[in-house]
Amino acid sequence: MLILACDTSNSTCCAGLYENGKELEYEISFETKTHSETFMPLVERVLNRAGKKYSDLDALAVTTGPGSFTGIRIGVSTVKGMALALDIPCIAVSSTHALAGSVETESDLPEDTIIVPCFDARNKRVFGSVLNHHNMEELISEGAYAAMSLAYDIADLPDIKDKKVYVIGNGAETMREALERVDVKAEYANGAVILPRGVAADALKSKKLISGAELSATYCAVSSAERLKK
Repeated sequence: MLILACDTSNSTCCAGLYENGKELEYEISFETKTHSETFMPLVERVLNRAGKKYSDLDALAVTTGPGSFTGIRIGVSTVKGMALALDIPCIAVSSTHALAGSVETESDLPEDTIIVPCFDARNKRVFGSVLNHHNMEELISEGAYAAMSLAYDIADLPDIKDKKVYVIGNGAETMREALERVDVKAEYANGAVILPRGVAADALKSKKLISGAELSATYCAVSSAERLKK
C-alpha cells in the first residue's frame, strides 16, 4: 500500500511517501510563504524523486488539526480534492499525535514516559494532548487548553513526579511556565515539528479509511473572528 502522508497544520509543511510502512521519500519546508504556495510543489517533488505518479497512490493521510486554522484548511481541502480526483481513500490524522510520532527519543526510556505534544495557541493557550510514549495511549484528550489548566491536569496524573515528562512543539515554552508553577519537572523541545513519518505512523496505526467527502478539519476551538462575534 502506497500512502502519501502530509501536514500543513502549523508553521511547517511536509509530505512523504510510505510503501507498506517503508519510507521512500519525504520533504519538509520551513519557508515563510503560505502553504497554499508551497504544498503542491513539495508533493510533486516528493513523487518525482521517488519515481512515483499520483495514479500509484493507494491512500492519502493528512493532519486535520488542531493547529493553524488556515493551514488546516489548506491541507484538508487539497487532500479532499486529490482523493476525489484519484478516487482513493483518506486517513485523518491528529496533529498532536503526528508530532508525538515525529520525535526521536532514547531507546531505553521507561514505558510510562509521558509526552506532551503541543502547539502555541496564543494568550497562554495551547492545542495539546498527553500521551504514554510507549503505546501512544491518550492520558489527556486532545483539545484547546489554557496552559495552566493543562498543567493542573498533568500534575493530577498518577505518580507524575516519578515519571519522565517530555513537552514538545512550539507550545513547549508556554507550557514550561505553567508546569513549573505546579512543580512538574519536564524536559522541553520547543523546536520539534511534525515530520511525514509521524503522520504515517498514526495513519498506519489507525488504518481508518474514509472518503474525501468525509474528510473534515478538527479545529478543537473557534477562530478569533468567531469569538469576537459573540
